[in-house]
Amino acid sequence: MPRYKQSDREMVLSETRQRLLEAATVEFAREGYEKANVDLISRSAGYAKGTIYNYFESKRALLLALIDEIAQEHYQYIIGQVRSQVGAEQRLERFYEAGFAWVADNAQSGRLMFNTLNGSDISLKQRMFEIYQPMFQLVVQEIIFVGIEQGVFRQVEPASTAGILMTIYLGFGSQVDEHGRPWLPASQVAEFVLRSLCIDK
Repeated sequence: MPRYKQSDREMVLSETRQRLLEAATVEFAREGYEKANVDLISRSAGYAKGTIYNYFESKRALLLALIDEIAQEHYQYIIGQVRSQVGAEQRLERFYEAGFAWVADNAQSGRLMFNTLNGSDISLKQRMFEIYQPMFQLVVQEIIFVGIEQGVFRQVEPASTAGILMTIYLGFGSQVDEHGRPWLPASQVAEFVLRSLCIDK
């Protein structure tokens, strides 16, 4: 009987977990949390029924792990794009451009996140609110505060304004066609927001 090195075993476990998460993304995006079938997720990933419970104690634990990973990837992509710009106006434009591009490039993940956010499960919605706090803080500190300091944005209340900007992003971001593209282009959304925020618009 072959013996496996610890590093090989860890690699197999990691790959299995990743395949299960990918299959779960598709299932949760298509069916929503309530109707998602855990056994189907295991089989779709190429494993036996029940394999998922070797990695996640329940369907809820699986979804929570999944939304945590997706949110982190989502945030890291957007923060890198926003910080590539110096001016607040350009940062806000890039925020919407990057956000909409991420949704289009990650249609299943985006659908899963928006379905969870707009679903009826209060505790899952609360978790979504918590995991998107870093993105909310990004909008407050690295877009709104910067715009006020640069003298291009009006003197607004940062937290409530960030809440509005995030709501606009999540609202338009959730309205996508069959290819995951939002119905309105990011440039139009950003232009609308900038008209409200900028002193000279």
